[in-house]
Amino acid sequence: YDSVAGECARGVQQVQLTTGVPVAFGVLTAEDEAQALARSEGPGGHNVGEEAAAVAVEMALVAGRYAPA
Repeated sequence: YDSVAGECARGVQQVQLTTGVPVAFGVLTAEDEAQALARSEGPGGHNVGEEAAAVAVEMALVAGRYAPA
């Protein structure tokens, strides 16, 4: 669990440093199936992946406001 989360974070950081492009970190790590299901509920429920996607879209919109013309 900790190893997977740590290596995912390291990989995302490396992509950002290499490309200069911000990357939303939306990796779902869980210790068991019950924990994974609790973090990925359907519409209207708690869903970590859905939240990460929403953050990525919002950040892209914000970045677009500050992009050089």
